[in-house]
Amino acid sequence: MTIKQLKNYIKRIEAALEREHIKNVAICARVGWGAGMRRVKIGPSGGRERELANRLEDYRAQLSKMEGKNDYG
Repeated sequence: MTIKQLKNYIKRIEAALEREHIKNVAICARVGWGAGMRRVKIGPSGGRERELANRLEDYRAQLSKMEGKNDYG
């Protein structure tokens, strides 16, 4: 994988993470007060958001490792 590809992946994942966050906030905003008393599941789980954040962190680590290797090698 090249540095250019990693940068593109990072951009795409940042955009997807932002969309997912906005979606989760919108879902939470529609839940009324006291909904937890009436329902078992009241909001989004946030699993996809955590998965994207972890993937973004991994790609950023790979990018910094590759850029560091190119500076000295």
